[in-house]
Amino acid sequence: MAGLFALMLHCHIPYCRKSGVWPAGEEWLFEALNETYVPLLQVLRGFQLDGLRPGIMIGVVPILAEQLADPYMKQRFVEYLEDRIHRAEQDCRRFQGNPENLRIAEYWVDQLRGTFHAFNHFFYQDILGTLKWLQEEGVIEVLTSAATHGFLPLLERDSSLFAQIRLGVETYRKYFGRHPRGFWLPECAYRPAQWVEAEHRERKSIDRWLADEGLSYFFVESVGLTRAGFLENRFGETSPQTGRGYRLPSGTAVFGRNEATGRQVWSAEAGYPGDPFYLEFHLKDSESGLHYWRVTGGPEKARYDPELARERVESQAEHFVALLRQETFRLSQETGNPEPLIVSPYDGELFGHWWHEGPAWIDRVFRRLALEEAVQTGGLGDYVERQKETLATIAMGVSTWGMNSDFTVWLNPEHGWIWPYINAGSRDLETVLEQISRSGRALDERAGRILGQLARELLLMEGSDWPFLLFTTQAKEYANQRFHHHHQRFQRLIWAAKNLEDVKRLGDQDLSQMEDVDNPWPEINTDYFIKNQ
Repeated sequence: MAGLFALMLHCHIPYCRKSGVWPAGEEWLFEALNETYVPLLQVLRGFQLDGLRPGIMIGVVPILAEQLADPYMKQRFVEYLEDRIHRAEQDCRRFQGNPENLRIAEYWVDQLRGTFHAFNHFFYQDILGTLKWLQEEGVIEVLTSAATHGFLPLLERDSSLFAQIRLGVETYRKYFGRHPRGFWLPECAYRPAQWVEAEHRERKSIDRWLADEGLSYFFVESVGLTRAGFLENRFGETSPQTGRGYRLPSGTAVFGRNEATGRQVWSAEAGYPGDPFYLEFHLKDSESGLHYWRVTGGPEKARYDPELARERVESQAEHFVALLRQETFRLSQETGNPEPLIVSPYDGELFGHWWHEGPAWIDRVFRRLALEEAVQTGGLGDYVERQKETLATIAMGVSTWGMNSDFTVWLNPEHGWIWPYINAGSRDLETVLEQISRSGRALDERAGRILGQLARELLLMEGSDWPFLLFTTQAKEYANQRFHHHHQRFQRLIWAAKNLEDVKRLGDQDLSQMEDVDNPWPEINTDYFIKNQ
């Protein structure tokens, strides 16, 4: 039997609506749409038109889905594209005496006009609807995640865990018309069952929460598997490894990243995106903000040549397919597995945003794989349905991607201060909801709005992006401000919620302003945040 190559593209942009523009804010989403999402959809549409069904997995974090569906953000993206096209056209006039730069400026005019046309006329400004169509056509499998990409193991209240996961499932059902099979753990962060001494009880493992929501599988970093132990070793393995899927006691399947394919894309030294002929992401023209240089090797950057870049895409796609053949053979020989598995999850925004040629590389890889016999492609939802009765059972410990493969990036002395705020907020919301329930008070429209906004602000506080940006110092001050803004709104709302009859605690204008800025999930169910879910 052939090996299975399972590509997973995890797409996530933190909530940025009306919260700044550049260098941090709404342009995070607009850049991702322009450079990754629309080009990637064009590739996938090409697969559908040509009868290819590669089963690529696309993860859409619910808070990203809410922004992609937002009419305000759609219109702002159209304006963003119009501005970029105008800049490129100005560069064409500016570089009339510079043939080398003029050729690149004309390339950007074509690229940007093509994106504008595709967004408006191929996809009708409906990214989620297009993904739904591609899933129904069998080209892709769409996965969900936690509502705001919350770092689940550090949420101390079960109500927050439940709300993040349940809302992830419900958002998926709203936009894709079916129940999700796969789930992306934010930051690949996993923890097993946990004893809480203060409450004299055991908290469920992360996978048990997923199983309770009917989710079939999720991913961990490779160490999550290689450090795991067997509860049922069906194949005589010395330890779990990434060439197979495994089952946890909850019944949920888990998969780990293949290191060889991961290194080939992510490695700063050997990864394809660092090829000297590819577009240099960091260097921009000082006047238009467009990219004119390629990576090269030294401080003096050579001009970008799209034709040379396309040649490198072809050769590196061929190289990657050869690597998949080698990995398939190695895994089948080492494990005796008749269907060796190569699971390759990546950040979706790498392809196009950070690596301009990434979507074209995906196109060439899968078109070559369509002719391969030794390597098949597909999503893990089908794999689980096919193999679920044969998977060995393991028990896993704590793991994440990133430094130390633990919680270091998200919990350390520099920014650990955010977690008491988040977990206290969860307790406060539980308390308010419990008091309202005991009172038997019927909620009027204003009270419902206050509680709904409380839930939104708590979810937005919980996003894993804020501690990540604080740790990496990328947009550090922006992340600090965003977290405090959500917390300050939460505090004003919780004060009003503690006495809903006192309308002076929060003015209608202030409430409306909060709703205008932070408006995902307009019909949010606050019952998700009740204690002891």
